[in-house]
Amino acid sequence: MATDMPTRLGGELERIVLERIASNRLILPAMPTVPQRCLEILRDPDFNVRKLVKELEAEPVLALLVTRAANSASHGRGGASQALDQAVLRLGARPLKTLITEYAVHEIFDSSNRQIKEANRKVWEHSLVVALLARDIAALVGNVEPDACYLAGLLHDIGKPVLAAMLLEVDRKLGRSTPGWIDVSAWTQVVERYHRKVGTAVAGEWKLPEQIAAAIRDCSDYDSGDRQSIANVVRLANALAKREGYTTGPIDADDVEAMIMVGMSMLGGDNTVVQRLVTNIGSRLPGG
Repeated sequence: MATDMPTRLGGELERIVLERIASNRLILPAMPTVPQRCLEILRDPDFNVRKLVKELEAEPVLALLVTRAANSASHGRGGASQALDQAVLRLGARPLKTLITEYAVHEIFDSSNRQIKEANRKVWEHSLVVALLARDIAALVGNVEPDACYLAGLLHDIGKPVLAAMLLEVDRKLGRSTPGWIDVSAWTQVVERYHRKVGTAVAGEWKLPEQIAAAIRDCSDYDSGDRQSIANVVRLANALAKREGYTTGPIDADDVEAMIMVGMSMLGGDNTVVQRLVTNIGSRLPGG
């Protein structure tokens, strides 16, 4: 094989991705059925608890997570309960939406391919750090909903695992006839370059709120017209996560520092407190 074959085919892959985006032919992942139904029920401020419990019972792992979260939230305010309806009432709509969406998103990051699975693990870790920091920053700043910031942080790179799955599909077809058709570097470049467009398409498919979609569309610059927006909180959290080494690719240290400086000024956060949160972030991750 010619030495420029991986690069040439990488360019061809870019063409395929852009063509599918332009013609609306991306194969986007649907929200898993049970979480989708649960979130539809929770859109009603006076949601039907019995109806929600029935849906949760069809997904035992999700039901267990809800029960565990409710018992954790009520620690010191009564004994633990195994009743799912009581767990739903204890948590309330907003925490339930966060927990259910997190469960659904995590499914998208899974892959049967070992290399893709490892790449997605790093994206998930980065996204989780951004989500945690975004929620904390929102709580410090005020006037921004912390749970919405958490979800936006968790979803801001959702295009990466979706695009990785598409590349895997192409790899299955081309790999048989052209082994080594694209190297890891070219693969990473394609994902980094186009995941925002793919993520935006996912946001539309999942009917995500506009403020969360805005955080997915662009993490490169702040919105000066809406200084304390969810997207701006996520942009600052994203820069802080990168500075701490939670990143999926090379970074420009100067650009990251500039993003942090502008974000802190725009949001009016306490730099000392934020730095303390960042320093301890590793201990808050699973296995940390």
